[in-house]
Amino acid sequence: MKNNKKFWLLVTLVVIAAVCGGYYGWHTTHFAKNTVVQGVNIGKLSYKNADSKISSELKEPEFTLKDPQTKEIIYQGKLKIAASHAYRDELKNLLHQRRTHPFSTKPEAAKKASIYDKKAAVDNLNSQKAQITQAIAQANQKRTAPQNAQITLANGQATFKKAVSGNQIDPTATINNLAKQLDPNNEPKQNVSIILKKPTWYGEDEYQKITKILKQNFKYTVMGKTETTPVKNVLTEGTINESGSNLNMNPSYNYIRNLNQKYSLSGSQKTDFSTAQGQNVSFDNSQGTLGWKIQEYNEGRYLQGQLLAGKLTIPAKNIDNSDQKFDKSDLDAIKNQNHIEVDLTNEQLYLVENNKVVQTAPVNTGSPKVNIATPTGYYYIKWRKAPMTMRGTEKDGTKYSSYVPQAMDLTDDGIFIHSAPWVSKTILGNPSARYDHGSNGCINVAPADMEKLFDRSHQGMPVIIYGDGLAS
Repeated sequence: MKNNKKFWLLVTLVVIAAVCGGYYGWHTTHFAKNTVVQGVNIGKLSYKNADSKISSELKEPEFTLKDPQTKEIIYQGKLKIAASHAYRDELKNLLHQRRTHPFSTKPEAAKKASIYDKKAAVDNLNSQKAQITQAIAQANQKRTAPQNAQITLANGQATFKKAVSGNQIDPTATINNLAKQLDPNNEPKQNVSIILKKPTWYGEDEYQKITKILKQNFKYTVMGKTETTPVKNVLTEGTINESGSNLNMNPSYNYIRNLNQKYSLSGSQKTDFSTAQGQNVSFDNSQGTLGWKIQEYNEGRYLQGQLLAGKLTIPAKNIDNSDQKFDKSDLDAIKNQNHIEVDLTNEQLYLVENNKVVQTAPVNTGSPKVNIATPTGYYYIKWRKAPMTMRGTEKDGTKYSSYVPQAMDLTDDGIFIHSAPWVSKTILGNPSARYDHGSNGCINVAPADMEKLFDRSHQGMPVIIYGDGLAS
């Protein structure tokens, strides 16, 4: 009898265990009652049945791009990503949670399941970028573009045109905003607002700055000389906008040009000089290289840039021959230095040391018939070379090549004092022979005279060329 009771007790326990195991097993493989995933009720369904039901009821999520002010619909689209089934991992996670809490009837966790993969949604959106951009471009044809600010200078005064907002749509910002907001797991049909274009430059700080600058003076220093000038004399007219400044450069160029004419010896138009023989001569110096000179183009742009940056104390930056300290007030100092004088009228060269002529040499200078007349002016010996081969082009276009024992360069375009073994003694020192037998512009010297001159000259030595090189 006791054995029968034990048997039936055991049977009862087995049945209860089986029922409980089956109940547990069913709950761990089926979703909780009223579990809703993206509007689809999968409560009490197995994973397979839930997946099948969701797949059969999947709809392409829709989105609408709309102007919230005008209510105009710019673009409507669908996201074709139903086949990705990225939600399956989420379903498996839900079942895993179900095994942890098998008897829970709360479906809240299931509501967070995502049918749609956000990345897949964005990828599909990218495939529609061209269509969206085109739709925005069409809409923008009827809309007003924003306008950036602009500062205008006229007669040294600044006026300001404020930036104006329009109602054109910014395609890039709108698509980026769409990608950021678009999440079909939250709402299958979504309305996303457009983003309008904005002015890219408001210019208010720049206007306040330039207005203040135009009321002030600036100090410009070059080679120990200082000029104080109103800013408005240089920043005169033009515009300043988001791209930078577009000002008339002529006032700046003219300012530097006037300083060159006022101070610099190099390139000054007209020069007076008292020769070693006591002769007072006046000659053109527009091509002269001796002395310092400000580069008008580079310095003009530099000056405007410094003023626009608010700099009011400006040292000169672009100076040619800054190692040559001579200016118009230093002509007497040149006389006191060892130098070379060339008289074109009489075709003579003089080496002057300690205010005395220590060497005189007949020369042959440039012919306008052969090429060019030797230009007058103040020069300095840029470099010396012995020997060298001189190459150039004749006036008729033919090339020439000449070997010379010694040469001294005066200009960047090829005016030299050099030995000329090919020039006869009857040509040297003979102004009447120059027109038909002159040089290409150089100063030709007999080999013996040039050898002595080369030994007693040096780089940087002043060379003054005067007289009439056109007379014959």
